Amino acid sequence: MSPLSRNRLVRAELDEWLREGAVTPQQHTHLAERYVLKNWDWHSLGRWFSIFGGISVAAGLYQLLHDVMHFTLVHLAVALTVALALLFAGGDTLKKRGYRWPPRVLELLGGIDLIGLSFVLGIIFSTGSGNWPALLLIDLVLLLVLSYALNNILLMVLSTVVFFTWFGGCTGYDAGWEAYWFGMNYPLRFLGAAVAIVGAGVLHFRAEQRWLAVWSGFAKVWIACGIFFAEMALWLLSIFGNFGAMDGPWHEAGGMELLLFNALWLLGNLALLATGVRLRFAMLRGYAVTFIVIQVYTLYFTQIQPALGFLLGNTLAGGSALVLVVWLESRRRRSRSDDIAPQ
Repeated sequence: MSPLSRNRLVRAELDEWLREGAVTPQQHTHLAERYVLKNWDWHSLGRWFSIFGGISVAAGLYQLLHDVMHFTLVHLAVALTVALALLFAGGDTLKKRGYRWPPRVLELLGGIDLIGLSFVLGIIFSTGSGNWPALLLIDLVLLLVLSYALNNILLMVLSTVVFFTWFGGCTGYDAGWEAYWFGMNYPLRFLGAAVAIVGAGVLHFRAEQRWLAVWSGFAKVWIACGIFFAEMALWLLSIFGNFGAMDGPWHEAGGMELLLFNALWLLGNLALLATGVRLRFAMLRGYAVTFIVIQVYTLYFTQIQPALGFLLGNTLAGGSALVLVVWLESRRRRSRSDDIAPQ
C-alpha cells in the first residue's frame, strides 16, 4: 500500500470514529495532522479506468456479435445466459487470485447482463400486459442479493439505478401513466421515497458498527442515493410545484407553493451542510454546497434574469460563476498547502 493510500485509509477511519463519537473534534484534528494528503491518487484513477474499460469492452463485443451474427430472441437469451455465467465465474476467479476491482467490474457487467436477459425473456414470454416494471422489480431483488452476497459496492450502485427506474415505472403503471399517483407528481413521490432510503441508510450505517460490519461502506450508497433523489425532486418542485390537483390540468404553481418548496429545499441543504461539517462527512457537504449553488442560480434565471434582459442577465450570471470558481479554487489551494506544510 502506498503512503498516500495508507493516509487516506487512516483519514477515513478517523472520520468514521468522529461520526461514531469515539473521538472528540480536537482529538480528530490532532490525529489527522499526522497523515497528510497530497499528490494524485493514481489508484482511484485506475479503478475508474477499469470500470470504463470493462463496460467499453462489453459494448464492443455486443456490437461485434450484432454485426456478424443473426440473433433471434431465443438465441440472444442463450447468449446472455452464457455471458452471465462467464462474467460471474471470471469475477470469482480473479477474486481468488487476490484482485480487488477487476472482479467487481466483471460482476457489475454480469448485473447489467442480468437486466438485459430479464427483458429478453419478458419479450419472449410476454402476455401483453405491458407491465415492464415487474421485470425491474425481479432484477432489483436479485441485484440486492448479489450485492450483499458478493460484497460488491458497484452492484449496489447499479441497484439504486434500477430502483429509480422501477419506482418511476411502477407508480406510473399503477396510475395508468397519468401525471399523479395518490395526488403526487413524480418529483413529490420520489421525495417520499428518498426520505425512506436515507432513513434506511442511517440505520444501515449504525448497523455497520456491529453485525453489518462486513458490508462497511454500503450505507454511503444508500444515503447518497436518497439524498440525490431528494435533491432532484426538490429542484423540480421548486420550479413547478406539484403541478395541480389529481384530476385537473397542469397549472402554473402559485408563489406560496413555490416559496414553500424553495424554503424546504434550502433548509434541507443547510441541515445537510451542518451535519456534514459536524461529522466531517465530505459527501454531505458536497451535496449541500452543490445544490445550494444550483438553487441560487435556478432562482436567478427564473425570477431575476428575465427582467434584466438576455445580455445583462447572462453577463451577471457568468461573472458570478467565474468569481465563485476562483474563490473555491483559492480555498482548495490553501487547504492543500496547509496539508503539505511541515508539522
